[in-house]
Amino acid sequence: MPATPPGFLILDDALALARSGDALVLGGEEGRHAAKVARIGVGEQLLLTDAPGRQVLAEVSGARKEELDLTLLADPAPAVQRLPRLGLVQALATGGRDEQAVESATELGADRLVPWIAQRSVSVWRGEKLRKGRAKWESTVRAAVKQCRRPGIPEVGEPVTTKELLLQVRERAGHGALVLVLHEQESVGLMSLAEELSGASEAGVEEILVIVGPEGGIAPEELTGLHEAGARSVLLGPEVLRSSTAGPAALAVLSALVGRWG
Repeated sequence: MPATPPGFLILDDALALARSGDALVLGGEEGRHAAKVARIGVGEQLLLTDAPGRQVLAEVSGARKEELDLTLLADPAPAVQRLPRLGLVQALATGGRDEQAVESATELGADRLVPWIAQRSVSVWRGEKLRKGRAKWESTVRAAVKQCRRPGIPEVGEPVTTKELLLQVRERAGHGALVLVLHEQESVGLMSLAEELSGASEAGVEEILVIVGPEGGIAPEELTGLHEAGARSVLLGPEVLRSSTAGPAALAVLSALVGRWG
């Protein structure tokens, strides 16, 4: 019988200075959930990850109501810098479809996620909804990280309007990022860029950014602005995918093309 894999938890304190034998306390929401809900007890082993992507095996040496005492069983494995980084700009969508996209994108390798309040977004974040919406995305990301046991926690950027997005695209494209807008009326397929994408790392491309519009599509003036800022439109495939599916599907293709998936 194969050994049961250790539990997987996120340590918010970075592991940069940690060493084998060090004692750590897992508190906060993660500690409360581990102690009260998961009922993790003394002697159990856990695989820990921090935001940069370091991972280390630890053993529970003490369990209290809302905290766990941990002893590291090895030096943390260094964070792996995966280049090019993969980012997703996801337009807000109704029915939780944007959160579905965030969950799948996290599992499929996204390093950065940006909420976009597009012109045709039916769901719009304003005021307190900006804070709550971003917090919900961050919670979704953390849950997905633990589910797939990936190293590192993708960053959730500040929500952006179209004007702010155009500024960001111009800046990132100016620094060599490849920015791809998924558009169902484009004739250039994503796979037609396979050779360029597979050689992106060697060419010095440090980031590939995928932009996905809302259910009603990207407005023509938005698409023009994105092109002028340095983005390129691509067709993902023959089917028109939902806003919750398109970004993760593109990230899966990109993960294979840039060599993340052997």
